[in-house]
Amino acid sequence: MSTSSILAEYITRELAKGRTTTVGVDEDLLGTGVIDSLGVLQLVSFVDERFGFQIPDEDVVIENFQSISALADYLDQHRHR
Repeated sequence: MSTSSILAEYITRELAKGRTTTVGVDEDLLGTGVIDSLGVLQLVSFVDERFGFQIPDEDVVIENFQSISALADYLDQHRHR
């Protein structure tokens, strides 16, 4: 399962409760209200638990959490360093 698939499943199941449509990989998660600041913290915790990667505080920025694809790209680039 790809990183973006894992993230999409988690976001849809845990953070986007009550939505009638699925969350697209390029959908603006923050702008559309799918996640808020608490959701970002939950995602950071999920990434640590699921992937064993701690996102540094300085990387918890809008650009990295804008969409599922943005977060997946960030993780794919940084967790294997």
